[in-house]
Amino acid sequence: MRKKMTFAICIGLLAAALTGCWDIHYLTKKKIINGISLDASEDGQVAAAVRTLILDSKGSGQFEVKDQLIQATGDSVLHIGSIMDSMLPGTIEATKTHVFIIGEELAKRGVMSTLEFFYRDPKGYLTSNILISKGLASEVLAIKSAENSPAAYSIKQMVEGAVAKTIIPEQTLFTLWSQMTAPGVDTVLPVIHKTKNKALVVDNIGLFDGSRYSGVTLSRDESMMLLLLMNKLNKRVLLDIPMNQSSNERDTDEAAAKMITFQVRKEKRTMDVSVDKNTQQIECAVKVDLYGDISSYPTDEGGKVDRGRLKKELAEALNIRASNTANKLLNANCDALGIGRKLRVSHPELWKSIDWKNEYKDVKLKTSVQVHIRSTGVIS
Repeated sequence: MRKKMTFAICIGLLAAALTGCWDIHYLTKKKIINGISLDASEDGQVAAAVRTLILDSKGSGQFEVKDQLIQATGDSVLHIGSIMDSMLPGTIEATKTHVFIIGEELAKRGVMSTLEFFYRDPKGYLTSNILISKGLASEVLAIKSAENSPAAYSIKQMVEGAVAKTIIPEQTLFTLWSQMTAPGVDTVLPVIHKTKNKALVVDNIGLFDGSRYSGVTLSRDESMMLLLLMNKLNKRVLLDIPMNQSSNERDTDEAAAKMITFQVRKEKRTMDVSVDKNTQQIECAVKVDLYGDISSYPTDEGGKVDRGRLKKELAEALNIRASNTANKLLNANCDALGIGRKLRVSHPELWKSIDWKNEYKDVKLKTSVQVHIRSTGVIS
């Protein structure tokens, strides 16, 4: 009997000592932000828009999700946040933000000063994807998505698809901070824009000079080439190359309509940085070997493929594309390849004596692309 009484008393004391869920937060009382856009305002302020998910309880465990767009202007992100907090009932929760979209004009001012609040916040969602928009970022975030899916989530899915196809790099708040604070390398960010029919597309890369957007944007083909030069092939990449690039037929309408699609599944890349002993000219040679299959080859030759000629045409076209991409990097003063980082390690004394931002544009950058065709398809 005594043992039972002692056990009961212990249980009672233990129950009294334990605390309940004192920090519980109901989702129905929170306004969950899943997308943020930031633009430059005419008066020097920052114009922001957010996509918030509002959960409306319908009883019996049922909820209705509403995707709402809120806009405000302020002197800083924290100031804007306090304004928006007073515009919405409940508490704003920004720790699950899927995407940050920065307007191109604000990006040209510099992105780190704008984003510093999110890095200081211990609850900051550092895996959020970050993009630049052509035009106003708020107009991109304001587009309605299909099938009642939250707009920011749809944009995130577009980004994930483009990353998997090696069209754009996967850039988050965390990777952006790592690249911005590392000496001898510049960052690049995906660019989102609207088409003529007001659909959203993510298929370009914007080049940065330090923390500022240079205003130079690579085309879709150049963006994929840059990722290959950076040794960032994801699962695969489909390269579309006009046929007869090395012949007189490339100027005809018929040839322009025919494209070879080369699917790259593997790459080997080397990058060597050297300094000429006599002239102190900094040189960088990037060599890329691409291994893949021919996915499309429209021909009137009954499906027969001359591998030698095709390999030569592909290599010639891709070398021109690689050279154009490299020239754009130099003109934008964007060291996306990390030449400075490698120079800093291999030639530390030279690195200490130069201003890299002034020297970079004079770097002799050579690119070389070799094509290795593994398969031309079952019909050949």
